[in-house]
Amino acid sequence: MKRFLALATMIVLGSCTSMMNSHRMKAAERKMLETRRLQQAGEWDAALAMAERMHSSIAKSITSAPIQKSSGGTTVDLLTLLTGWENGPFAALKTTLQKHDSKGSPAAFASLRQQCVNCHTVLGKSQIQLSEIP
Repeated sequence: MKRFLALATMIVLGSCTSMMNSHRMKAAERKMLETRRLQQAGEWDAALAMAERMHSSIAKSITSAPIQKSSGGTTVDLLTLLTGWENGPFAALKTTLQKHDSKGSPAAFASLRQQCVNCHTVLGKSQIQLSEIP
């Protein structure tokens, strides 16, 4: 009976973690869209702050379960992908927002979104659709 209870507890906790990560990623998507809205409204400081909140949601989700299975069954270290995202598209977006670069913003947002899509694809979760960035 103790083994059954332990197994049931692990399954429930694993399910909660998965739901929490899904919630965090949906929150990150909303924050990405809000960052773009703020940027388009010329609220650069607020957009930068919202981008940081988006980063926090993504980082928490990834660090809570950093090793995942790819669509092909191999293990993927999401921390490596997170570092690439942080040093690549996310850094470019932050620079664009800090410089108030309205002309460079569309490309920065598109690159950021594409990196998210790429990660989902690697994990075999291409059914997860990200909103287009206006």
